[in-house]
Amino acid sequence: MTRTRTLGIAACGAVAAVAGIWLGYGEVWGQNGNLQTPPVDITIRDDLQVAPADQQSQQIVAAARAFLDTLSEEQTQQALFDFADNTQRSNWSNFPDGPVVRKGVMRGDLQADQLDALDALLRTVMSEDGYRNILLQLAAEETLDTGGGGPNFGDEYYYASFLGEPSTDAPWMFQFGGHHLAINVTVAGPDLTFSPMLTGGEPLNIEFDGADVFITEAETRAAAALMDSLTVDQRAMAIRSDEIINLLLGPGAFGTVLAPEGIQATQLDDAQRQLLLDVIAARLGFMNDDDFAAKMAVIEADLDATWFGWWGPVDELGAAYFRVTAPSAIIEYAPQNMRGDIPTDHAHNMYRDPGNDYGIAWIAEP
Repeated sequence: MTRTRTLGIAACGAVAAVAGIWLGYGEVWGQNGNLQTPPVDITIRDDLQVAPADQQSQQIVAAARAFLDTLSEEQTQQALFDFADNTQRSNWSNFPDGPVVRKGVMRGDLQADQLDALDALLRTVMSEDGYRNILLQLAAEETLDTGGGGPNFGDEYYYASFLGEPSTDAPWMFQFGGHHLAINVTVAGPDLTFSPMLTGGEPLNIEFDGADVFITEAETRAAAALMDSLTVDQRAMAIRSDEIINLLLGPGAFGTVLAPEGIQATQLDDAQRQLLLDVIAARLGFMNDDDFAAKMAVIEADLDATWFGWWGPVDELGAAYFRVTAPSAIIEYAPQNMRGDIPTDHAHNMYRDPGNDYGIAWIAEP
């Protein structure tokens, strides 16, 4: 199903103070009526078949089963959903717990051994950088003090769930997420898609393990390096506006089609094309190494049909919206400046594969 271009419900309110937090969410609620992401419109095929799982998929299945084995019967019932459950499939958001009612087993309800098993699963699904990004976002979440009432902030309000039983010979899905984070991985034998994947966070500037960290530094520096390499004429093509825009492919935007904007890779020299690949790799590098390599091979093959666009200032790291539009990947970086937020301290970032969101290329009726 194709949707028109829309901002959806991607923006969230400021988090500088508790009152401001809830006021921002309350106003968006009033505008949209409901913050819950609607079910996706996917009809699951009756004749689902998958190729034999490769070593990476086997390891993921083993880690998923090991995590499930630590759960009580009640927790297992909370964590498992039917593979055709389109309501749960799309039950993710940039909004926090409370305004959005997530399902699954909650991180705060897990014991130490269960958390260890969940971490082992996340480490297997994600790359080292991807797992670190999750830790950074959980750490950032811990800095948000609700002060009682309103949304629930904290690293305990993140949920793990499965659509279908983890299997090497049937498709299934793993979800982990909460405020500003949604890992949605559909597994079909040897093949994985991480689309849609939401990251970002607030605050983005935190102290972690004794060091000052800018959570989205790698992707924003990669984009800045590409912009710095452009000639005056190339910049004129790439820059669409000096004002930032909001996320277009966030929760609720399944099937949305965006026209490519900016500068096409055919207008770049070899060094600049590599810098464009670096921008893509900085985001997709959250995937485990095996699936990242497979995805980047497709990206490189389609590079001539890839575009890069920029909205906003060019002199402050992380203060501009940018987008990569490729046949098999759309990547958005969307700083937030609602209610006077510092845009370099709050961002919503999306990755979608328009042809394989939620694994539709493998699981959906034509």
